Amino acid sequence: MTRTFSYTIVALALSTSLCDGALAAELPKGTQKAMTDLKLDASLLSGLDQELAVPSAWIEGARQEKDVTISGTWEPREFRDITAPFRERYPFINLKYDRAGTSGRGMQILIALQEGRVLVDVVTAIADAMPHYNSSKALADLRDLPTFKNIAPEYAAADGTYLSHKLSYRCLAYNTDMVKQVDLPKTWDDLVQNPFWRGGKLALTNNPSSWLLGLWAQYGENWGEKFTKSLFEDVRPQRRKEGLTALTALAAAGDFHASLPSPEWVAKRYEAKKAPVSYHCPEPVPVTLSQIAMLQKSPHPNASRVFINWMVSREGQIVQYAASFAVPVHKDLQLPQFVPFQNTIAGKKLSIRDDALLSSELNIKMGEQWDRYWNSASGAKAP
Repeated sequence: MTRTFSYTIVALALSTSLCDGALAAELPKGTQKAMTDLKLDASLLSGLDQELAVPSAWIEGARQEKDVTISGTWEPREFRDITAPFRERYPFINLKYDRAGTSGRGMQILIALQEGRVLVDVVTAIADAMPHYNSSKALADLRDLPTFKNIAPEYAAADGTYLSHKLSYRCLAYNTDMVKQVDLPKTWDDLVQNPFWRGGKLALTNNPSSWLLGLWAQYGENWGEKFTKSLFEDVRPQRRKEGLTALTALAAAGDFHASLPSPEWVAKRYEAKKAPVSYHCPEPVPVTLSQIAMLQKSPHPNASRVFINWMVSREGQIVQYAASFAVPVHKDLQLPQFVPFQNTIAGKKLSIRDDALLSSELNIKMGEQWDRYWNSASGAKAP
C-alpha cells in the first residue's frame, strides 16, 4: 500500500475547556511543557475537548475499576513522561506498566488467555503476533472511541480491533563520518547495485517482515526474489544478532557504515546527543504500524478505553512525540515538525505494511528465501 506523504496545515482556535466536568479546565503541566519544548502553536490542540469527551459511564466505570495494566516497549521513565498528563487528568486510574519484549507482549499474553489467565488489559506493538490475535478473536472493538475517526483507515483495523498509536519508519541509520550523501541510495535497487555498499559495510538485523515484506507486496514476488538474492550475494551484509535499537547504536559508534532496518526515533536520539549518525530512506519508504489494542477479556474495559482514547488524542500524540520522537498517527498531526529526519521522508511514496501480509503466502515465500541466506554459512549461498 502506498501513498504520497503529505502535510496538512491546522489553523483552528484553541479550546482550553477540557472534557468531563470533573476534570481540570487547564492543560496538564506535562502537556504545557511538551508544547513549549516543541515550540508548537496552541491551535494544534483545538478540538481536544471533543476527543476526550468519553461517555460518563466510562468515567464512572473507570473509577470503580481503578487500575489498567499496559504492556509495551517504552522504557519505564519514558512511559512515565508520556503518561504524566493522563495521570493528571484521570488521577482515579492507576496505570500499571509492564515492559516486555516481542514475545512477552505478543504470544505469551495470548497463550495465557487461552489458559484462562488475563495478564494485561492493553497491549501495544503486537507486530507479528497480530494474525494469532485475530484468529483467536482476542481483541475488543474500539470503534466507539471518540478518537477513532481521527485515524486514517490504513492506520487502524477495519473491524476496530486495533488502532495505531505511532508510525515507525524502517530505513537506514548511517554513520556520517563514513558515508557521504552521494553514496546514499535513492531507491532500494540503488542499494544493491552501488558497489559502495558491498563487503560488510551494511549491517542487517533478522527482521525482514518489518521492511522487506511491504516491498515484496508492492513490487511483486519476482522483484522481491531478485532483490533479496542480490542483497545477500552481491552486497554481502553483516548478519547481526542485535535488535534494531542496538544495531543503530553500533552504526553511530562506527562499527559499520549503516544498519538496516533502523527506527528513525532511535537515530534521532543519537543525533540529538551529537553522535555522528543520520537517517536515510530509499523510496518507497517502509512504514510499520505500532498497534494499541484492548483484550476482549480485559477486567478493566472502561479504564482501558479511556487510556487508549487519550493515547491517540492530540494531547497523547504530541506528548508521546515530545518524550520519544514517535511519529503521530492523528490526521491533524501529519506535519513535518512531527517527523524526525523529515527531509529524507517528505514527498516520497510510502510502503505501508498491511498487517494482513504477516499471515500471507507471500510472507512465507519471502521468509523461506531470507532464512536460506541468513542461516547459510557464508550468508551468500544461492537458494
